[in-house]
Amino acid sequence: MFTEDLVPFLADFGQSCTAGAVQFMGLLDQPDELMQMQRGTTLRASAHSSEYELTYATAHVTLTRGLPVTVAGVAYSVREAPRQIDDGVFSVVTLSRT
Repeated sequence: MFTEDLVPFLADFGQSCTAGAVQFMGLLDQPDELMQMQRGTTLRASAHSSEYELTYATAHVTLTRGLPVTVAGVAYSVREAPRQIDDGVFSVVTLSRT
């Protein structure tokens, strides 16, 4: 069995995060989403929206919906329940900036 050491990876690429009294490292991403607004079958307009997603080591912290999280000194709150990625070593959660 292969054992992963996530600390060096997160130290190189991550940002300092805090949730309650727990400090951990995470990767903040802002993927763009193209939203198309239509009425019936006619396309009316489209808009770009940026979301905030935080990827973190699942074992390092437990995040729940509504929990305040600080990433690199910026305040967010957890918008949706975390989703595990692949083997569950990492999880990703959608954030809202507060």
